[in-house]
Amino acid sequence: MDYQLVSPERFSEEQSEFVAQFRQSVSQLSSQTDMIVGAKDANSRHLASSDAYARIVALKRGDDVVDRLDKEMPCEGTAQFADCYVQEDLALMRTCDPTRKVSILNVHEYGDGLKARVFSKHLLKHEATRSILGTIYYAHEIEIANFINLMPNYILEFGAGCSIEQVQGELKLLDVELTEYEQEVCFLMLLNWDFKQIADFMNKYRPKPKTRVADSIIKSKNYICEKLGLPTQRRAELCDALIAAGMHRKMPTSLFSRLIGSKQL
Repeated sequence: MDYQLVSPERFSEEQSEFVAQFRQSVSQLSSQTDMIVGAKDANSRHLASSDAYARIVALKRGDDVVDRLDKEMPCEGTAQFADCYVQEDLALMRTCDPTRKVSILNVHEYGDGLKARVFSKHLLKHEATRSILGTIYYAHEIEIANFINLMPNYILEFGAGCSIEQVQGELKLLDVELTEYEQEVCFLMLLNWDFKQIADFMNKYRPKPKTRVADSIIKSKNYICEKLGLPTQRRAELCDALIAAGMHRKMPTSLFSRLIGSKQL
């Protein structure tokens, strides 16, 4: 039997009790640690939250977060990106895959200042009824300097705030599968790297017997344009299509890991 997504208004007594117990567990964890953790229901409304999460959204206690949507938080940065968070939650829940996890880099003004935090999310599942009741999130902070140093062009191109999801393996874009290598080429082009910069990066992190040159990346770009069915092979047109499809908010695992691991690009 597959798992089914259940909205809060349809919770059974057993499911409601499960959520109440989960909320108690988060409260107990909150009293012992500064862990940023919580859960949302199928409508992305918060079911539970630690005090540490409450503080970063400009509230005092986890109980103050419960029953709020992200757009209702006093923290302007969180409210600004609320639609992004809802879409991320929905994409995860629609899989109904209890093993599915996602990692997302959020950079914006929080209640405690401009921060870069990695949020990991997985499904809140009730095994007894084979139900998905929402999502569980937890987060840790990385140095904002790492993001600025490694990806300064991102801020120039897309602004200081962002919500970027880690993509593992192939990515389906405009109904076309892009390999991780093709994703890297696309993402670095969106950062306005020139073709030689991208070639140098690939030679360092994806070495192969024949050294890549700028023309190697141009050929990759042209092939990607063909795969996506674009009428021309102009870089500007490809970048416009990638941004329209949200590619600037989907980072290949190889780049995401280097950013989070603070490795120099």
